[in-house]
Amino acid sequence: MPNLPAPMKVDRRHVLTLALGAGAFLARGRRARAEAARDGIDIVGNIVILAPFNVSVVRKGKIRAIMTLNASLDIGDGMLRERISREVPLLRDAYLRCLDPYVDRLDLREAPDVVRLTQLLQRETDKLYGEGATMVLITHAALRRLA
Repeated sequence: MPNLPAPMKVDRRHVLTLALGAGAFLARGRRARAEAARDGIDIVGNIVILAPFNVSVVRKGKIRAIMTLNASLDIGDGMLRERISREVPLLRDAYLRCLDPYVDRLDLREAPDVVRLTQLLQRETDKLYGEGATMVLITHAALRRLA
């Protein structure tokens, strides 16, 4: 039977150092997720989930309805995904600008046209990041009429 070395004694300082290191690592991950949430995004695999868009529908100077839209982006390229996560304010601005003319012509008696909304957002995304680089996914579109 081969001579095996005697088991090492574990010093409490080593265990404490490992525990603190693991805690710092986990805290860094939580901090990164908190920053992403603050910026209005969440990343799950290839999907970048954007914070909901709330667009006011104004008729004759009064807010008549609010359109809520949840959109995500399917991005295969990791570098582009990171770039878009840094440029969320630019992307949200482009989306809101293209949604304004849509809500101006929106019939308040009908639900939002998800296919048309997807086309509008896809066109803006293609202008910013190139055609075919991303795919816009709309998970929710609702119109809430106000009294």
